Amino acid sequence: MDLTSAGLLATGLVFGLAIAVSKDLRLLYVAGAILLFCGATWLGAKSARDWLSVFLLYVPLAGMFGFAILGQLPFLWPHLLLWALAAALGLFLLAAPLRGKAMAIGVVVLLAVSAWYCTSYIPDQMKRAMNHFGDGAAPPFAFQAVSEGAVPTTATPGKILVIDFFGTWCPPCIEELPEIARVRAGSTPVGTRRSVCNPSAGGNTSHFPSLSMREEKRTPHSG
Repeated sequence: MDLTSAGLLATGLVFGLAIAVSKDLRLLYVAGAILLFCGATWLGAKSARDWLSVFLLYVPLAGMFGFAILGQLPFLWPHLLLWALAAALGLFLLAAPLRGKAMAIGVVVLLAVSAWYCTSYIPDQMKRAMNHFGDGAAPPFAFQAVSEGAVPTTATPGKILVIDFFGTWCPPCIEELPEIARVRAGSTPVGTRRSVCNPSAGGNTSHFPSLSMREEKRTPHSG
């Protein structure tokens, strides 16, 4: 097997593992770092200066990551830098001039940075990317009512409007139904209006009303 094929195989293994086991981007990073480190170590055992071989092993994985993920999540650029560092350390792991303390320091630094990257940097950046806050008014929108009466979408002065986005495919949403019914029945504060929206209903609204009737909710709902 030539090195280009090996690089493509490595890329397939890393992304295949991430898809089969978990789509967690930290697993993708760890799998890539381990594979590049071990692959570069094997190449370095034959020639400690074989940068071209390591480059051919690294490029397919880095290119696939850049194409599939980095365009949408640019803050994950350290994946590429740390993968390159793992490959470089692997290449020189068995080189006689660099054995000992210097190599140990390099490996410890890589492990420490990787631990910080996976436990702090990635979760924080993903949280910022997935949560958007603002104090501006929502744009005009409308819901397709599947219950009697209109579904309120705007708050009136002095009243609070709560819109609960609900999915019939979501187990926690199903478990929440009795609580929604109790809130609506007796504990909703004066001046509060509540609507339930089912974005997954699509053009067929028959499933959501039957579910609503079974749970005996009186909250206006839409699909």
